[in-house]
Amino acid sequence: MDVQEKVKELVRQAVKAYMSGQGNGEKMPTITVLLNYHSSNPELILKAVTEIKQSFAVKLVASKDWEEQLDGEQDVLSLDQANHRELENLWNTTDLLILPVASFQLVSKLALMVDDDSTSHTAIQFQLLGKPIVIANNEVELGVYQQILAPHSVQEKLQGYLRTTQKDHVKWVPLNQLVRTAKEQHQQYKEKQPLILAKHIEHAARGNIKTITVPKKSKITPVAKDMARELKIHIEKEHS
Repeated sequence: MDVQEKVKELVRQAVKAYMSGQGNGEKMPTITVLLNYHSSNPELILKAVTEIKQSFAVKLVASKDWEEQLDGEQDVLSLDQANHRELENLWNTTDLLILPVASFQLVSKLALMVDDDSTSHTAIQFQLLGKPIVIANNEVELGVYQQILAPHSVQEKLQGYLRTTQKDHVKWVPLNQLVRTAKEQHQQYKEKQPLILAKHIEHAARGNIKTITVPKKSKITPVAKDMARELKIHIEKEHS
């Protein structure tokens, strides 16, 4: 079976898995899967995407190179042609971002909050909305010989950047742990209870905002409630 036939088979499996999920009466969480960076083993990446689709309703975004390898895949948003509104819709309507393949460039951009391309910009927007990000570390994890031969300063720089992103709640895991980690992170996200403080009300007042919409499970401190009442700022919770 050649590469093209393998890809078509993976697509058929994904469609089958999706239809099976639709039939059990349970609504699968909607997430974004973003494919942009080069992989040394694209077939493994495509297999991972198929496995992700068995657990989530996926909105797939792909670069031109990956689009060609996803021949036959339906509803793929072209990363090269997507406009700001389309990308904004992704981070506003999906709960979690998965990148099955990454690069050293992405590591540094996330650590330094550089959003000068569509991929890093999308990831940072997910962060700003408090939504989980799970990334496969296979392409950025140094091999044995790289650990032996690469300058210590280079290795320290990479590890420092990775630690920074981890503090920002970006999860770096092996490709075969993507689905499990994504499920865990999504569950934590749905159970999260954001805390609304007085400083948030103050910020809204400075911006002349009269209504603040907060997540359904948010907790509002008594001081924030009193300040909102005094400043005539209405706090409403999302319905879903």
